[in-house]
Amino acid sequence: NEPVSKTGMPQGIASSNLALSAYNKNMKIVLIGGHPKGFKEPFHIKTRSGKILKNITGKLNINPIFFDLWENQKEEDERVIKISKNKKLKYFTNNNYILIALGRYIEKAVLNEGYKCEYLPHPASRDIKYVNLLKKGLTKFK
Repeated sequence: NEPVSKTGMPQGIASSNLALSAYNKNMKIVLIGGHPKGFKEPFHIKTRSGKILKNITGKLNINPIFFDLWENQKEEDERVIKISKNKKLKYFTNNNYILIALGRYIEKAVLNEGYKCEYLPHPASRDIKYVNLLKKGLTKFK
């Protein structure tokens, strides 16, 4: 693995806008939520969060991995992350994916498991300013 700078960019890549743009297109990001709200996939398009998030990522031409920490509301309430979910988080981390926690609750759960992550507001926020902050935050991964 190539050494990385503080920005996460491999040190061998020049810091010009062109190089940064080329690097960003190859970024691997994981958008992390709570649980799939009765569906089999995280951020299902039939949920408020899924509609908003997939609209934003589609417009920005970002192709993230959508990931949930828990399988259902009971697990989320107990805040116990299963071994299988922890293994996936470890895989993402070991393979230089950028973990993005959507919401402070999720951020705290990820950090409590010992993983580094970035925070962005959850897409289901009722306040449009947080949805706009989410859009703005995701643009750096464009």
